[in-house]
Amino acid sequence: MPHPGPRTGEPSAATGSPREAAAPAGTQDPTAPNLACLADLQGALRSFFATVDRLAADNPVPLARLQALAVKAAGGAATADEQQELLALKAAAVRQGRAVGAAMGFFLRFAPTTMLDEVRARTPVFQPAFGPVLVVGGDAVRNVLARNQEFTVEPYGAEMIKTMSPAHNGGFTTFILSTDDTALYEPDRRLLAAVCHRGDADAIAGIIHDDTRRRVGAALAQARAEGAATIDVVQAVSRFVPVTLGHRYLGVPVAPQAGSFHLTPLMLECYGTPVDDDPETALGPEDGVIPDERLMYDWIKASFQHFFNNVQKDPGVQRRGLRACRQLLVYILREIDIQRRRILDGEPVDDTMLTRLIHFQLGRQAPTVARPVDLDPRLVSDLRIAENMMGTIVGAVAGQEEATCRVVDALVRLHEGEYRTSGPGPHRYGTYEEARMLALDVMSGTDAAGSRAQLRQYCLEALRLQPQGEVLLRRCARDGATIAGSRQIAAGTPVFVSHGSAMRDVPEADAFILDRPREHYLHYGWDRHTCLGQHVSMVLMVEAVAVMLALQDLARPAARDGEPAFPLERRFGRLQLDDNNLYATTFSLQCADAGTTQLFWPRGAAAGDEVM
Repeated sequence: MPHPGPRTGEPSAATGSPREAAAPAGTQDPTAPNLACLADLQGALRSFFATVDRLAADNPVPLARLQALAVKAAGGAATADEQQELLALKAAAVRQGRAVGAAMGFFLRFAPTTMLDEVRARTPVFQPAFGPVLVVGGDAVRNVLARNQEFTVEPYGAEMIKTMSPAHNGGFTTFILSTDDTALYEPDRRLLAAVCHRGDADAIAGIIHDDTRRRVGAALAQARAEGAATIDVVQAVSRFVPVTLGHRYLGVPVAPQAGSFHLTPLMLECYGTPVDDDPETALGPEDGVIPDERLMYDWIKASFQHFFNNVQKDPGVQRRGLRACRQLLVYILREIDIQRRRILDGEPVDDTMLTRLIHFQLGRQAPTVARPVDLDPRLVSDLRIAENMMGTIVGAVAGQEEATCRVVDALVRLHEGEYRTSGPGPHRYGTYEEARMLALDVMSGTDAAGSRAQLRQYCLEALRLQPQGEVLLRRCARDGATIAGSRQIAAGTPVFVSHGSAMRDVPEADAFILDRPREHYLHYGWDRHTCLGQHVSMVLMVEAVAVMLALQDLARPAARDGEPAFPLERRFGRLQLDDNNLYATTFSLQCADAGTTQLFWPRGAAAGDEVM
């Protein structure tokens, strides 16, 4: 799925009040930064470098003195007073680093493109004296992502590890999304690549197409009943179609109505004790829930937000995420038992990622996938299957919601003339008119396979221009590592790797070009952590584009009076995200109830509102 990426900075101050000031000596945390200058939103957002300079001045560090004392202390020559002074200066350095991190979080929240373009115009790597490193150049970004042993996914992994139950899952303390350890990573990667692969994309296209088409039909029926001419892309398509993917392809089902079940003794042993001494994270016997699609989405979003966006370690986000993740895990364990009994009893089961893994667990070939001959049985224990299924569906749904909206939004922008459709290069440029004709061919079944293949190129380029997420978080694991000629980086330093910026560090960045090389597209990561489900993810976007562009005269409705565009988009007809610029909330587009709208969704036809 489109690669998860945080839009918050380091540390908690990045998303706290911009009015936070320096702590009076001896009364509060001496590392708490003075962020008063961020209170002037418009002024602060004029220039990233100017704002960082202002924050550095407001959180000063006498660097020469710090370095001199550090040398004396390292040589054992510092007096007791000098050692105390050194501790105070180190606290000041942390304070300034937190202020710089806050500036990055501030711009990622309010004006990410402004920051990334400004930095990229000056340097491929922004390396402040203290604080996180920001990597924006295309070659530098790909280089960092490829150096997975030096720049690791440990910031995500630390929280994912808390969901593991090594005493019951074969001794595993992590899983594929959370590690760069080759010995741990490779066996899971090979197994998951076997049960979730490129060949599945064609098989599920019809399922996703029918679900998307049905949901848009239901949204149209509601709009007609209300005398409206708009459809919310978030509610109609992008939020819940990925849940259908989880149900029909991954094998994590949802019910028409939520229900309940009792946790087994094993479930309670694994998940009945608190995490980090928080009693609300512990599940009890009555906490088994059979989710409907809305609750499934809520679990996934809470888990995703905790794993990938909670850089500031907000305890409420952590609590909700861990509890949701545990409820998802016990529900998957219940489903494993149900499907295994059906297989053993000779009953028919759907061919899903889950049932393929269960077949492997039983020592069998799956109907459409061969069992790896050297499969370690520990990889297909119940808990190990549940853990990898949980990680897969969390990645498959939460990021996909915004990615789908971004693709549709970019194609509307293409129609509005925002991107060039011709230029000097020997390229194939895209046009909205061609994309719409391809969409109509998919809807009518005219060369559907060929049209879908071309729409995939449109989706890739659309998501390059309007990426889902701007940065990926890594942590430097080796003292002295460098990036693109940077100074040496200390182990433990957070590194924000901007795949969003790298995709603009290309020739004719503002042109809509369909035949760009693979390295220009980093939506799904690069090198080791390239998403295993990228081909399936593309099905969701292609079908959304095919169905949405089949609506007659699709366009943005006029903005309403008084709706703000700065600093957070709140105009009708524009894709709106939450106040942290993280999750899609609404995206309303209008269409004419005539022409192809009537052709594919005639008035009076049953819209169908069943979930599955």
